[in-house]
Amino acid sequence: MDEVAQSQDMKRLCAVSDIVDGKAMDFDIELGGIKRILFAVRKGDEVFVYLNYCPHMGRPLNFAPGRFLMKDDVEIFCAFHYACFRIEDGYCTDGPCRSSSLGRFETRIEDGEVFVGQTLEWPEPRTEEAPAV
Repeated sequence: MDEVAQSQDMKRLCAVSDIVDGKAMDFDIELGGIKRILFAVRKGDEVFVYLNYCPHMGRPLNFAPGRFLMKDDVEIFCAFHYACFRIEDGYCTDGPCRSSSLGRFETRIEDGEVFVGQTLEWPEPRTEEAPAV
């Protein structure tokens, strides 16, 4: 796919600088004709974007705007059932949905702007044990 077509499949979310490094931010956005509630986590120059939806109970992960990370900011945290997810891939390392993953969106950064794909990607459940934290 050429770069022009690729850009048309992506939608601007925000500037990278809008998200504090090591923190998360939530968004309401229309993607692929569907209103989505998602959140983005920034780690340095990388941004990871997920659907704000716990695979265990189908509830939003956060209890307050922008509150998605544990106190040490190393994992995504479900405030309702205490599930923990890796920031880099949304894989559940602990809690009632262990070995499930968060729904994620393809993400690209261009000229300091974050773009997301318009299609939600649901990773297949994994059977291997999550590494000890």
